[in-house]
Amino acid sequence: MKKIKLATLLLLAALASTFATTVTLAANNDISKEKIVRLANMTEVSPGVHVIEDRQHIFLVPNVTIITGKDAVLVVDTGLGAASAQLVLQEARRLAGDKKIYLTVTHFHPEHGFGAQVFKGQATIIYNRAQRDELRKKGPVFRTLFSEKLDVSEAMKDVNFVEPDITYENEASIDLGGRVVKLNYYQAAHTLGDQVISIPEQGVVILGDLLETKSFPIMPWFPDLQDTDVDPLNWREIFRKIAATRPNIVIPGHGTIGTAADLEASAQHMDFAREEVAKSCAAGKQLPDIQKELAPVLAAQHPDWDLKDWISMEIQVYYERLCRK
Repeated sequence: MKKIKLATLLLLAALASTFATTVTLAANNDISKEKIVRLANMTEVSPGVHVIEDRQHIFLVPNVTIITGKDAVLVVDTGLGAASAQLVLQEARRLAGDKKIYLTVTHFHPEHGFGAQVFKGQATIIYNRAQRDELRKKGPVFRTLFSEKLDVSEAMKDVNFVEPDITYENEASIDLGGRVVKLNYYQAAHTLGDQVISIPEQGVVILGDLLETKSFPIMPWFPDLQDTDVDPLNWREIFRKIAATRPNIVIPGHGTIGTAADLEASAQHMDFAREEVAKSCAAGKQLPDIQKELAPVLAAQHPDWDLKDWISMEIQVYYERLCRK
C-alpha cells in the first residue's frame, strides 16, 4: 500500500496548494497508463451486475459497474480518461449486443467521470442536476489539478466536458428490462452531487466515494480550490437511509467489493470521530491540538484500514462543521 500512501500525500499536497505555479511535467514522468482500468478484474457480483474491480488498490483507478437487462445496459463510472472509458464502452457493447446503453457517474471527480465524452452519442448520459452543475463549476479546475500535479496529463489532455442527455432532481429509475435500477440524490456529502445507484430487488448498492472498503473516509476540504462542500453530517444520514434498505452487496468507489458490514463499520467510525471532535470543541480545544490528539486514536482503532493520511482532514471537516461560529 506504499504507492497508495504516497499518492494520497501527493493529492493532499496538490489540493491544498494554489495554482499560482504551473508545473511542467516531463513526458517520461506521466503515469496515465498505470491508471487504466483492467478488464481482467471484471467479476459478476450479482446476476447481471458486473464490476471492473479495483482489485489491486491502484490510486485513481475506480470500480466501474456495468448492469445488464433484457433491453438495455447501464454503465456506472468511466475511469480517469478516454483510454479507460473506451475499454469500458467496449465491454458494455459486448454485454449489450444491440441493446441501448446508458451512462451515469457516482460523482464528478476525474477518475469517476472524466471519460464521459467517449460515451457521448453512443449512450444516453444521466446525471442529477447538482452533479451536472458541480461538474460545470469545478471540472476545469480539477482537470488542471490532475494534469499538472498528479502526473496524469496524458489522461487529461483529451478530456472534453459533455452535458448529460437527461438530468433529474432527487430520484430516477431506469428499467433495463427485468432489472430496475434506482438513482438517488440525497444532497451534499463527499461532493455536492453524490449519487447512490441501487438495484433494490437484488440488494445491490453502488456508493462511489461515499465508501471505500476498509479505508478512512475521504473528506475534501480545500478552500484554495473553492471546494468546501463536503457535509459529513448529511453523509451519515445517507448511510442510515442505505442501511435501512438492507443491502447485501456494497460497491465502493475504490477497493474490493463490500457488504453491509463495511457500511456499518464506516458509519461507526464517523459517529465516533464526530462525537470526539464535538467534545474537544466544547472543552475549548483548537483544531491543531484536536488533530494531534485524535488522529492517532482513530488510526489505532482500525490499524488495517487504508487512507490514514486523510484522518487529519476528516477531523478538520468535523471541526469546521461543528465548531466554527
